[in-house]
Amino acid sequence: MRMKILHVVPSFGLGGMEKVISIIVNHTLGDYEHMILSLDGNERAFQWIHSSHVRNIQFHKDKILSKYLKDLYGSIMKNSPDLLMTYNWGATDAIWLGRLAGIKHIIHHEHGFSIEEARVTAWKRDLCRLIVYRMASKLVTVSSRLKDSFQRKFWLKNTHIHMIPNGIDSEYFSPDTRVRQDVRQELKFDENDFVIVFSGRLDPVKNFTLLLEVFKDVHDIDQTIKLLIVGDGPERQIIEQLSLQYNVHLDVRMVGQKVEVLPYLRAGDAFLLASITEQMPLTILEAMSVGLPVVASDVGEIHNVIDDGEDGFLRNIHDGPEGFARALLSLKDPVIRQAVGQAARAKIVSSFQETMMVRRYQELIDDLLRRSPASRTV
Repeated sequence: MRMKILHVVPSFGLGGMEKVISIIVNHTLGDYEHMILSLDGNERAFQWIHSSHVRNIQFHKDKILSKYLKDLYGSIMKNSPDLLMTYNWGATDAIWLGRLAGIKHIIHHEHGFSIEEARVTAWKRDLCRLIVYRMASKLVTVSSRLKDSFQRKFWLKNTHIHMIPNGIDSEYFSPDTRVRQDVRQELKFDENDFVIVFSGRLDPVKNFTLLLEVFKDVHDIDQTIKLLIVGDGPERQIIEQLSLQYNVHLDVRMVGQKVEVLPYLRAGDAFLLASITEQMPLTILEAMSVGLPVVASDVGEIHNVIDDGEDGFLRNIHDGPEGFARALLSLKDPVIRQAVGQAARAKIVSSFQETMMVRRYQELIDDLLRRSPASRTV
C-alpha cells in the first residue's frame, strides 16, 4: 500500500509555491497517494496536477477560530496521512493539530514572507514558530539565508532543517521564436520593441512602486521599451494608477493571471523583479530558462542564482531605480542581451532542474518514513 501524504496549504492558487507542490506531486504519483487541502478554498493550481487521482480535500475555513481549528483537526484525523506536509505561516496550525491527531511525521515548508514580515518578522509569530517548528519532524526552506536565519533565531539543529532549492523543467521552459512572434503580434508589440516582462502575483511585496519607477526611467529614454505584466492580485489598481501618473499606460500590457506563463516569457526581451523580499522565486528560474536576462533585487537566495553581470543583474532596492534602469538599457544591445540570456539558460540547465529538486524531497521523505528508495520515479 502506498504511503498517504496530506498537503495543507494556505491557498492552492496559481503561485510559485503551489507550482513547486504540483511538480513534487506529479513526479511522485507512483510512490505516494497525495491529498491537498487548501485552507482558503482556492484550488486553481489543480490545473497543474496531472492526475485525477490526487484528492482534493474540501475545506471551509470558518471565521470563528475555535470552529476552524476543530474542523481542521477533524479533517486531519479523518484522512489519517502517513506524512503531513504544511506550507508557510498560514498552515502552521496544522502542525500542532497534526500532533494532537497522532500524526507521527510532519514536514513544514517555508517559501517566504508576506509584506507584513518583509523586513522584520513579527515577534508574536516568531514565538509561535519557536514552538511549532520543533513539533515538525523536519523543516524545509528554499533559501540558505532563511535556513541560517531560522537556525540562529529558533535554535534549530542542523539535522532538523533542510534547504532544498527550487527547480524547473528546462526542456519545457525553453525559447521558441515562432511563439515569440505570435504572442508579440497578439499583444501588438513590434519586432523592434524591447519588452520587459514581469510574471507573478501582484502583491505588495513585489514592490510595484519601484518597478514602475524603473519602467518610467527607461521609457523616458527610449519609447520602444514596453512592459508586459502577467499576473493578478491586490496591486493591480496601484499599477494602473502609476502607469497613468507616469504617462506610460499606453505601453503597459496587463494580461492577467495565466495558467501557462511560458508563451509570455518567450515574447519578452528581459525580466524585471524589484521585490522587497524573496527567497528563491520560481519566476526568475523560468525566465532564465527561456533565455531572458533577469534584472532583480538582491534579496533572499537570488544572489545564489544570478551572478551579477554574467547571467543577469542584481541591484539594491535602496539605491533607487537608476541601477535597475542602467542594467535594462544595457540589454538593448543585442550582443549583450544574447550573451547574458544564453548564460542564464545554461545556469538553469546545469543547476536548477526540477528532477534534482524532486530527488532531494524524495530522499527526505524516504528517510523520514524509512522507506526503501528502490522504486523512485525520478
